[in-house]
Amino acid sequence: MITCFVQLNLKLLFVLILLGFIIGKSRHSAIQNFSNKKCGYFIMDFFNLIGIPVHELGHLLFGLFFGYHIDQVCLYRTTKKAIHSGGTLGFVKMHHENHSFLQKLQGDLGQFFIGIGPLLFGSAVIYIISRFLPENIRTLPFSFQKGWAISLKALQQLRASDIIFLFVFLYIIMGISLNMELSRQDMHLACKGLILLEVIFLILSGLSVLFHWNLQYSIDILFRWNLLISSIGTISALIANLISLI
Repeated sequence: MITCFVQLNLKLLFVLILLGFIIGKSRHSAIQNFSNKKCGYFIMDFFNLIGIPVHELGHLLFGLFFGYHIDQVCLYRTTKKAIHSGGTLGFVKMHHENHSFLQKLQGDLGQFFIGIGPLLFGSAVIYIISRFLPENIRTLPFSFQKGWAISLKALQQLRASDIIFLFVFLYIIMGISLNMELSRQDMHLACKGLILLEVIFLILSGLSVLFHWNLQYSIDILFRWNLLISSIGTISALIANLISLI
């Protein structure tokens, strides 16, 4: 029971929070560098055009799922407009009506998932889009694992249309992953529902022992996916930092 509880926290919760923190720090550094450049706002808007709406939709969809009432939504504002107005690139304002104990529990738990919504929804969007890529591109990661010779052969077999799809997909990945970071407000909101989530983890761990459920396979799958997304997000953030220094 304790082992399952620890793994749920380390492999799922901790990786998600660490991912959001690392991407957030790297992105903040890149924004500071870009803001000092003549074309910096244009470059940031280029990557934010897809990422910011996906980020805000992550908050919005989880808010709707947990019964929140949506007051106001802004999916995107240009970087220059947001900075000069002292606001954010996008926002979702919502509230939850707690007329009963169950509704209060629903609202409290929803705060956690609304807070980390951009991480969950952003990674889901990347996965869904990847399923529609041409087969030559979808098999590239497996080719890279088999050595340089096979990797080069796989790259040579790409058609012109495949290369276009590849660059568009890389642009979408960078745009989404760079904006999966958790703001201070997102972290604050997620922490409000963290205690209730820990109680659910504890109950789930107890039930797994009582009914002999094998949760290890599911935890490992989610952990590998978290690592994949965290790697993409970190690499994208580092690339953005390198570009901002040019």
